[in-house]
Parts: sequence; structure tokens; C-alpha cells
Amino acid sequence: VARRVFTNSRERWRQQNVNGAFAELRKLLPTHPPDRKLSKNEVLRLAMKYIGFLVRLLRDQAAALAAGPAPPGPRRRPGPAHRGPNDSARRGPCRRAESVMRSQPAPPAGPDGSPDGAARPIKTERAAVSPEVR
Repeated sequence: VARRVFTNSRERWRQQNVNGAFAELRKLLPTHPPDRKLSKNEVLRLAMKYIGFLVRLLRDQAAALAAGPAPPGPRRRPGPAHRGPNDSARRGPCRRAESVMRSQPAPPAGPDGSPDGAARPIKTERAAVSPEVR
């Protein structure tokens, strides 16, 4: 009987740790509305998409930095153009990121089952992004 109580207690502790980790991960993911409750499955899938989005963003940024500064030319000022209710400027950065993530296909899984690029380390010692991320 004592052994079963101990086993149940240990399993309850383990489940609380897993739930706590999901809660922390859930806080890091942009969702709309922000307080929307996500299932564990949704958290994992959205995290994979978000990581893929961030990897692509880093790749694009590294490519832009490698290409050098933009050539000088006339600058366009944003005018009072008509903006619809779905305009990204009104939605804020988290909602924009989520809409971009939704428009992108989920990244393919790597050989270890992780999303492409997620298992590769990003080296921060250098000014540029590491070759693994490019």
C-alpha cells in the first residue's frame, strides 16, 4: 500500500512538472486572443511553427546583412492609404507573427523528429548567424 501511495505521488509530481513546462511554453507563443487556452497538442504544433518562423526570420536577416546596405534611392513615406480591418499594423507584433506562421507550412521534421533547424545550435559569438542556420 505504501509503495502504491509513493508511486501515485511520484506520478502526480511528474505530471505537475509536465503541465508547468507546457504552461511556460504556452506563455512564449503568440496567440490570438492572448488568453486563449491551448491544448498540449496545439502548444507543441504552434511552438514548432513559431520556431520555424524564427529560423526563417534569422536566415532572411543574415542574408540581408550579408548583402550589405540597401542602395540609396528615394524613400517612400507611408501615406494615409486605406487600411482594412485586417491590416497588420493594427494587429500588433504577436498577431502579425502568428498570421505569418499560419500562412507558412509547418517545417519538415529532422531526422530526430524535431522541426527543421530547431535542433541546430545558433552560435552567438560571431556577429553573423552560424552556418548551421543558413
